Amino acid sequence: MLRTEKQLTFSNYPGLYDVVVPADHSLRKIKEEIDFSFVNALLEDSYCKNFGRPAKEPEMLFKFLFLKHMYALSDEKVTDQASYNMAFKYFLDLHPEDPIIHSSLLTKFRKNRMTEALLEKMLAETVRQAMEKGLIESKAIILDSTHSHSKGKAETPTEKLKKMSKALRRTIYQHQKELAEVFPEKPKADCSLEEEIAYCKSLLFSLDEKVEHERVKKRFEKVKRQLEKVGVLETNGEQVEGTEDTTEATVGHKSQDEAFFGFKNHIAINDERLITGLTVTTGRHGDTDQLEALAKQSMSNGQPVEEILGDTAYPSLDNLIYCETNGIKLIANLHPIISDGMPKDPEFSFNKDSGMLQCPEGHLALSCQPSIVKRKTKKGEHESLCYKYYFSIKKCKKCPRNGTCYNGGNYKYCSITVRSETHKKQSEFEKSEYFQTRRCDRYKIEAKNAELKQSHGLARCSYTGLVGMKLQSYFVAFVANAKRIVKLQEIKKGGDGKDSCLLTIRDAVKAGLETVFILQTA
Repeated sequence: MLRTEKQLTFSNYPGLYDVVVPADHSLRKIKEEIDFSFVNALLEDSYCKNFGRPAKEPEMLFKFLFLKHMYALSDEKVTDQASYNMAFKYFLDLHPEDPIIHSSLLTKFRKNRMTEALLEKMLAETVRQAMEKGLIESKAIILDSTHSHSKGKAETPTEKLKKMSKALRRTIYQHQKELAEVFPEKPKADCSLEEEIAYCKSLLFSLDEKVEHERVKKRFEKVKRQLEKVGVLETNGEQVEGTEDTTEATVGHKSQDEAFFGFKNHIAINDERLITGLTVTTGRHGDTDQLEALAKQSMSNGQPVEEILGDTAYPSLDNLIYCETNGIKLIANLHPIISDGMPKDPEFSFNKDSGMLQCPEGHLALSCQPSIVKRKTKKGEHESLCYKYYFSIKKCKKCPRNGTCYNGGNYKYCSITVRSETHKKQSEFEKSEYFQTRRCDRYKIEAKNAELKQSHGLARCSYTGLVGMKLQSYFVAFVANAKRIVKLQEIKKGGDGKDSCLLTIRDAVKAGLETVFILQTA
């Protein structure tokens, strides 16, 4: 049951916070500038109104998670520090002598209350409060993505099957112990994938139509789905194609030689460096198809979008059409492969960081061979540049999609044709002085990504799965926006004015070195 009114209590140490928490402390500033009361209104319907024990206030629990992600702490450390850190207690609206909750309550609150819809409203609230304070004047967003490493390591198909079959056997011993008599002989610990697949198939065959308990059935279906994903189990007479598990971390590439196992955070910020949009995907997803989602989310959060700044990953044909239709200027340099290419297989995507084509399973091409292709049209014969990307046959033969995009042969390639006539408007826009000047502002999002990863722990996922990554990313974005609102308020009130100085010097650099000397000596 959620209390509708706060309990009035008195402290034995009035005025202590005024002594030990200085006026310029970051938490005191955030508490003064950010209104956290919206949390109670958002979560009101998730609590029983008339029955049950009085629950801990959602606003206080939310602030605990805020502190956790602001200082990159664990649940245990943030509750431990709150027991003796007076700045933490002041921020949490607790008296100095008040007891602190157990860390397990944060886990329960996070799992039961923090839904994806609530996370999006939480981010929108920071933008709304900034708009009310008159801190947002820009009508542009800047897009980029940053990766986060997974909490665990990448598992091979053999390790996944071993793990699932072991969990199935353990569940059977707990709930249907009599089925243990029909278990086939387990393979060796260092067995190959083929041996593990054969064991799992025989295990499912021996248990078929004998499973009765609900938990055993769930484990049974998990092993079955994993075999279907590997492509060795037939369903309805047809082999099941390998499909991506969208809830787990996957391998992505930052360059041709550098790979990571984890997730991608696609971020949109405005010129005031407030995060206005955020989407989270697995590591192998590209940046190109996130532009429309980030633009729509930013606009729904109250951020006007008349310009979009980004790198070469964003000016694809679909994105150019979307921007033109909605009257948005796309300030991003064209990349011939991304913007003008036409891959025969739509599931293949171009990885702009490595400069290579990427298959649906996340493997990069080994090499690329350009060639000239002649094609005939009504206007005559035209020459187009064609890129052929060749993939590793060894990987294709072991791939779960074997039989779909690769059907045997001595080599596997995917071709992309670049046609020079397209995107003339965008190409001409690139040459304008406004485009060249405006694209220099893209550095802001690089600094924002560095802040999120180095100061707030976004470099590595603290939880498991895509849901956990979304929770962490949205909370980190909320923290970054809260800090930025405080900074913008200081600038607006005539504080340290660091941002204004940087902008003045930056403009002076464009004007000439003599102007910079005058500013520095003044």
